[in-house]
Amino acid sequence: MNTPRYRGQPSAAEIASSAGIPVGRVERMDQNTSPMPTNWVPGAIAAVATTLNDYPDASYAEVRRAVGRNLGVDPAQVVPGAGGDELILLTARAFLRAGTTAVAAEPTYPLYRIATLQAGASFVSAPLTGPDFDYPTNMVIDAARDAEVVWLCVPANPIGRRPTRDGLEAVIAATDGVVVVDAAYAEFAGDRWVEAVERFHNLLVIHTLSKAYGLGGARVGYAIGHEDLIGAIDGVRPPGSLSSLSAELAVVALDHPNRMQDAVKILTGRRSRLAPRLEALGIRVLASETNFLMCEIGPTAHAVESALRRDGLVVRRFDADGPLAHYLRITVRSPDAHNRLIEALERSL
Repeated sequence: MNTPRYRGQPSAAEIASSAGIPVGRVERMDQNTSPMPTNWVPGAIAAVATTLNDYPDASYAEVRRAVGRNLGVDPAQVVPGAGGDELILLTARAFLRAGTTAVAAEPTYPLYRIATLQAGASFVSAPLTGPDFDYPTNMVIDAARDAEVVWLCVPANPIGRRPTRDGLEAVIAATDGVVVVDAAYAEFAGDRWVEAVERFHNLLVIHTLSKAYGLGGARVGYAIGHEDLIGAIDGVRPPGSLSSLSAELAVVALDHPNRMQDAVKILTGRRSRLAPRLEALGIRVLASETNFLMCEIGPTAHAVESALRRDGLVVRRFDADGPLAHYLRITVRSPDAHNRLIEALERSL
């Protein structure tokens, strides 16, 4: 059976070994994770670390309540998961089956297509248009009318931009299916979806603590939506996919949003300083509301990516036969990492 699967990236140790450099020289600018240290974590998990002989609370009631406090939403409208990825897969499992259809605008996060096909459903692609990859609102609306699931990444990965709010609401209103907003980068864009969830009962919004909250290694996410949607996800959710440690970290992080807010301020500032430095090298940089920059390098993009990797700078490249073949996606990291990147690009371009 040829099951579609997500292609993971090699580890930092594997990249270092391949390049013949110390692992400490590897800078991950390909995964959109945070460079901020999590030195607050040991104290946060000290108590729960002594009770790992027991299973976690399968209801994750404390996580649901923490999301409720953080967003101002009823905990009954919250479902937790092992990162946004598990919630994407669970959404497909809950609402798709053979003979049904899901739609998304592409290029986008590939897990939407993979999750759809794994559920046995058909996937309809609406291509982004023009040099700035504008969202094809009318095409998505046409396809959404007959779809059981519409996948929306807002702001979009890997592009960094978004549809207009009017366009988003037109898509949501056009279908009786479930509209899934992957809001992985919402904190960088200042997005809040609670009001929209209250107005649109077919809207499910997936959040992650891997990006702005800096907990990529903990694998924590949650979705908010109407109780019927949350119940459907809960119906297919494994009883203990979120570890006790991860659940406790989620509660502490959500109850101390100042850490996230400080990180967002720092990273958006670094993003605004990195973009013109890249443009000064002749690189076209797309506007971004995320913690990454989408950069048009040109026909040498894959060669440039390989040169950067040999220096320990790992950026995201795309399929050579796809619409992003000439692009590299670069995660915002530390000032020192940015200096290394600019110097390496000056050598390789």
